[in-house]
Amino acid sequence: MKLLAFTLGMIVVPIGSYFVTVDTVFKGNSTYAGALAAIMANAVLIGYIFVAMAEDQSEQLQQQSGGKPAGQEGKKDR
Repeated sequence: MKLLAFTLGMIVVPIGSYFVTVDTVFKGNSTYAGALAAIMANAVLIGYIFVAMAEDQSEQLQQQSGGKPAGQEGKKDR
């Protein structure tokens, strides 16, 4: 579900920021609006990386404490 949300974000956020700012903020300067769209795409990508790292760290902490992540079972559990 997170991957789907970030995929939609990678499509909607840069394109939306371009079209919103090209005429309102940057007064028709498409170079600046395109640069902002590239920055916004990178912001979404960095957000995805942070979420993935946090999820990975929470799984590692759960495994160290003896619990198993939801949906995963060991050989003994089968």
